[in-house]
Amino acid sequence: MTRSTGNRPAEIFGYPIGNHSAEAEDVRERHWCPFVNRPCNKKSRLIDYPFGVCSAEHNGEIHTICPRRFEERGSIEGVSRVLEDVALHYFGDFNNTIAFPEVRLPNVGNIDYVLVRHKPMRPEVEDFVSVEFQSDSTTSTGALIQGILDFFQGRDLQEQTYKFGMNTYDSIKRAITQLMNKGIVYETWDTKCYWVVQEYIYANLVNRYGFKAEGFSSEHASRFALYDLVHRDDRLSLIPTRFISTTVDEVYQAMRNNPGLPNKDEFVQKLNTRLQARLSVRFSETNKRGSKGLR
Repeated sequence: MTRSTGNRPAEIFGYPIGNHSAEAEDVRERHWCPFVNRPCNKKSRLIDYPFGVCSAEHNGEIHTICPRRFEERGSIEGVSRVLEDVALHYFGDFNNTIAFPEVRLPNVGNIDYVLVRHKPMRPEVEDFVSVEFQSDSTTSTGALIQGILDFFQGRDLQEQTYKFGMNTYDSIKRAITQLMNKGIVYETWDTKCYWVVQEYIYANLVNRYGFKAEGFSSEHASRFALYDLVHRDDRLSLIPTRFISTTVDEVYQAMRNNPGLPNKDEFVQKLNTRLQARLSVRFSETNKRGSKGLR
């Protein structure tokens, strides 16, 4: 069956909504996250079990809405495909490398992962690189919850559409703050960080703020590792697309000179329109009171 174009959950507890295999049904029954092999930790006050939507289809595109979605397993047991890709790109291989999750960066926040290359047979750091996952978020998420409820009631979601939106702008605002704050640290330390995002989010950065569309330098501390989610057999898979690098100064200059800056004259005109409406009411009320006083 060919699904209609629309808005709906794309994956529920790690499996596409059209996958009703015994493995998928078992995972869903246990509210399990197959990417980290632990119970799903997403919560919603609207349901009494985890909010197990890993990705959402919106206007025909698949959007990751949970950072755990980037934990999809790779060829090395217990290691995500993304961490493998970053290790291969940065170190050249995964030898003598250990991934530490949720590492505290004092006065700044947590780092999703730090990949540490240790000296052979010694517990001593030879080099390290940070990795950050940035997923997207939704608006009117109650409609997405309704999709989950319909799914577990046996409804075919591939023919349904739900009135939720993507809150990509909010996701980007949060990412930019981290990119600037942490990027300054990494540049000061002369170390590197990979920001893992989907292609469409980076395209939004290019269109909204004037980020460069391509280019990579090994000297830059901040690197974007870009991915797409595509259908493979009965699953969705993360597919690496490319790497782009930047600096804190480049990010600042892009935002300082971005093509989307609002026009001041248009803004003042809007204020004039609102003033006219507000003062017209006030003058009308004043005139009424004045007329009463003349009687």
